[in-house]
Amino acid sequence: MIRPRRRVLAITALLLLGAGCSGGEPRSDTNEPALPEAMRASSEDYCAIPEMALHVLVDRPGPGADPIDDVNWFARPVAHPGDDWIVAFASHDQNYLYNLTEDERVAIPDRSDAVATPDGRYMTVPSYYTPDSNTRFYPVEPMLEALSVGRDIADLEPAFIHDHPAMHRVYYQSTSLVREVDTDSGLETTYRLMFSGTADESRFRIVDYLFRHHADSGELLDVQASEPMALCPEVQNDLNTPFISKDGQYVAAYTSEVAGSTYSDGASLKIYEITSTDPSAGTASCAEVVDLGFVAGKADFSFDGSMLTFHLSQGQYLTPFVNGGLPESTITDIMVARLERDAAGRITGTSGLQRLTTSLEAGVGSYFPAFFPDGALFFVSNSLPREATADKEFRFRVVDPASRGWRTTDMTRAGDATLWRDLGALWQRACVSEVVDPFPLQPHELAGQAMSLTPAQCVALVRDARGDEVAGERDWAALEGLCHAIEP
Repeated sequence: MIRPRRRVLAITALLLLGAGCSGGEPRSDTNEPALPEAMRASSEDYCAIPEMALHVLVDRPGPGADPIDDVNWFARPVAHPGDDWIVAFASHDQNYLYNLTEDERVAIPDRSDAVATPDGRYMTVPSYYTPDSNTRFYPVEPMLEALSVGRDIADLEPAFIHDHPAMHRVYYQSTSLVREVDTDSGLETTYRLMFSGTADESRFRIVDYLFRHHADSGELLDVQASEPMALCPEVQNDLNTPFISKDGQYVAAYTSEVAGSTYSDGASLKIYEITSTDPSAGTASCAEVVDLGFVAGKADFSFDGSMLTFHLSQGQYLTPFVNGGLPESTITDIMVARLERDAAGRITGTSGLQRLTTSLEAGVGSYFPAFFPDGALFFVSNSLPREATADKEFRFRVVDPASRGWRTTDMTRAGDATLWRDLGALWQRACVSEVVDPFPLQPHELAGQAMSLTPAQCVALVRDARGDEVAGERDWAALEGLCHAIEP
């Protein structure tokens, strides 16, 4: 736990449907009309950071629904013809389809890592979690029908089974839709899936699947799978973080030039463009296009390619895997980045960053964020550490990722990164009065922590620290300017 040095004011921890914080009046110079409502904080107490000062659209399970006391690994949204928010997740080694809008869920096949294709036609399950150790594709439509009537459908037969010796017992995957073509014989859809390694080989691999459907009936006629292609060697020491974009053209992955699981300077989450694939040689090539400047775990691209979300982790570095909750020495929280593209549609950089959640309690946090087709953001939160003996409770939340606005500075520029780290160091010195895991923050964690502050809290922190000789010499004007660097 954090022990604040300053008196902690009462503050609303969860701001539902855009409601503001409770508390006193903010400074007039930080309550600018252009700021998003979630950032017009009513408290200047920078040690009392709310867990989620943002627009929460859905928080499940709701009152009267069965609680969720276990979540295995990640969960992912499912595209479908309706407007409801639906996700696939696993609990106690059983996959479920969960309508978050209606707060209803049913069992679907296999044990974990059910991930739908971006068009919502198929649900994929990697071979590690299937009964025959082969990757499976299931039709989603019968699952949606079963969900609408509250009927489990765990015995659904797969539409396609991929049996390949190099693909046995691969675990987590991400899915994309590379192309869709109408032909005289029917609709041809190419899905690109990226899989983790196996128990024997750590390298990620990409497989392209060509599905042919009847033009009139939609019946599946044929499936052709390419030879597995090793993920491009440009992604070094990924530590089980890569995820593919919805169009199959980009990969987001942590990468480090230093082998092993120890943090090294310069290691960060990056975006790579897949420049070529060669199934016959089993290879792929990539080129780095964006350095996010954060040490971050698993990420997800929005369906329209305009944003990237990821979680930060402190205490246990990246936290690429979470099963049954976070360990008691770890905190995770959600970030989102707005991506820039050139006239040809290629990703060239970021135009904004924002931190969406903040947990200050060890073993508690939010993790594995992912986008819905409409741009809303989903993530899992836990309330107790994995080691706790009390009943666990997991929350599934859908939020507006832009409701806190956008920080406009570039985290990869040395000057801006230094300012953000300075803010984080000032916050830690003011608010952490004793060393309790996972605090104090590591140097590479300081900038992300600073992004938890609202403008009012940030300005108050800078002004308080400016009068403290222990804080040393800093560019105080630039730091205060950073507090206001938010776009609606």
